[in-house]
Amino acid sequence: MKLRSILCCLILFSAITSVGCALERQVHKTTAVSLLNVEVSDKFWSPRIETNQKVGIRHTFKACDHSLKNFDKAAGIMEGKHQGTCASDSDVYKIIEGAAYSLHHNPDNQLEDFVDKLIDRIIAAQQENGYLYTFYTINNETEKRWEDFRSRHELYCMGHFFEAAVAYYEVTGKRKLLDAAIRLADLIDSIFGVGKRYEVPGHQEIELALVRLYRVTGQKRYLDLAKFFLDERGYAHGTERKPFDYTKAKKHGNRWLNRNGIMQDHKPIIEQLVPTGHAVRAGYMYSAMIDVAGSIDSPGYVNAVDHIWSDVVTQRLYITGGVGSAQFHDEGFGQPYKLPNEKAYCETCAAMAFVFWNHRMNLLHGEAKYIDVMELSLYNGAISGISLSGDRFFYRNPLEVKGKYQRSGWFEPGCCPSNAVRFLPQVGKYIYTKDDNNIYVNLFVGNKADIVLGNNNIKLTQTTRYPWDGKIKIVVDPKKAAKFSMNIRIPGWSVGKPVPSNLYRFAKNEGKQQPVSLKLNGKNLQKLNISKGYAQINRKWNKGDIIELDLPMPIRRVCGHPKLEAAAGCVAMMRGPLVYCLEEADNSEYFKEGNEAYLCSEADSFKSEYQVDLLGGVVTIKGKASLLTKPETIELTAVPYYSWCNREAGKMRVWLPCAAQ
Repeated sequence: MKLRSILCCLILFSAITSVGCALERQVHKTTAVSLLNVEVSDKFWSPRIETNQKVGIRHTFKACDHSLKNFDKAAGIMEGKHQGTCASDSDVYKIIEGAAYSLHHNPDNQLEDFVDKLIDRIIAAQQENGYLYTFYTINNETEKRWEDFRSRHELYCMGHFFEAAVAYYEVTGKRKLLDAAIRLADLIDSIFGVGKRYEVPGHQEIELALVRLYRVTGQKRYLDLAKFFLDERGYAHGTERKPFDYTKAKKHGNRWLNRNGIMQDHKPIIEQLVPTGHAVRAGYMYSAMIDVAGSIDSPGYVNAVDHIWSDVVTQRLYITGGVGSAQFHDEGFGQPYKLPNEKAYCETCAAMAFVFWNHRMNLLHGEAKYIDVMELSLYNGAISGISLSGDRFFYRNPLEVKGKYQRSGWFEPGCCPSNAVRFLPQVGKYIYTKDDNNIYVNLFVGNKADIVLGNNNIKLTQTTRYPWDGKIKIVVDPKKAAKFSMNIRIPGWSVGKPVPSNLYRFAKNEGKQQPVSLKLNGKNLQKLNISKGYAQINRKWNKGDIIELDLPMPIRRVCGHPKLEAAAGCVAMMRGPLVYCLEEADNSEYFKEGNEAYLCSEADSFKSEYQVDLLGGVVTIKGKASLLTKPETIELTAVPYYSWCNREAGKMRVWLPCAAQ
């Protein structure tokens, strides 16, 4: 008995210590500066936002016209079977969300009129009690509602409905879609919750959508419902809350774990300390956990997402910022350091979910390292899924292609195309965050912003050619002179760290790291006050004060961790935040069958050049490689990874054989 008592005490002490560590982890909550307060006028992003509006949104609406017609069928206006997947409603909602944010950037009467009429079609399909899910309505399967969350994406679609409704209301002020969303949310709240029905969605999304609905309506029951859906993971579902029967689960072995683990339902979320299951579902869930923790004290949530984020960044992150390596298993994170190149999963949606998650980690902790990772994914793994023409998309984003691999104008499920068109016009919301006395500059994007700080209005004007050039100018114009802190992110790549872990490193012996320069009103700040990755300038600011940041952008070779077999004996090329690749269109000799080539010399021997007429204007990297089979060298041209496959289909690779590392 004494031994059992001692063991119980040790277990209790361990649990208390674990919670204590979570509580001790510094939480410095900041607020994102709304997209609606930022006017993007950037040489890199503005053309993409414009192309997305003129081409991408219109193209995807047309490509999923069968999904639009599902609402007409559900409303009884049209006859016919349901078309597309069980998640097809969500595609329509995501495109509406993208259209809403595009209207913020560029008023478009034709697009707005189309969406207004589409909203009428959607609401016509909504039933009197608020229910809206065309798959069951068209198939006349009323008895199956709320029954098959693992196979059907009922709540997932409803979550995207809420997000579209909030976005359209925020940008246009029109409530019709929002009011319909509220009716549906009230229906869900009447069915699920403590003392009602205990269940979780198979594909997370509604959790973070409910938080958005709470923020715009002020109805706390939506926030509570989001927390309910999160907290029910890892429990048996039905009319009462009870733990899973792990004896039964053990009997079924991996089959049970795979079924539940893919949707992060294998254990309570505060006990999930390693990334498990489908990468998109996980990214949405971790984002929702932080959203809820921002309003309800949830140290267990914070502890969990901290552990999981650290695991991903140290063992399961592609150099392109992509996540998910287990393509043929569960489209999940896979095993540590198992990051295949040609068979990489790296779904476009997963990269975007990773951006959402990292943005929120920064809001939670106020540390620049999360923006470093977000930026890596944003400029590489996320936008690589979208063609420069705006109307072709990748589902997977491999790091090596030996045959022909092309984007498609649409595919089923249409999650990636519809996600892409809502993602691009939202880049403005990632630029700035703030707290009571601080403004944080996270991304270097040309823009004009209006930021409320206390009882003062601060206008910021940022100009830059980033990511091609590391020179950034920020004009600070407070309505009235006031003391506060401007915090400028100093990117990890600019101080010798491609990622905030030892998973990747810059190659040795490549010259001295060029120093970052920061000026205030033309004068160099000799000693930077760096806090959590930000250069902090605390002073009384006056109208017309100017901050100038200069981030040198040498070409750097990146090496992988020794356990990372897919990168063994190879290097990747980076310049600034961009990862580069070799594409057959520029390097036919390199990819010629029978040739085996190694990069020559160090990165200093490579040269960068801006080519205005190539791929919409890009900085290329030019160098040489040695052929093992012949006593000669060949010329190489590397292009940014995001830009590959915008010409003819062909071979491509990111990790390049290199003798010296």
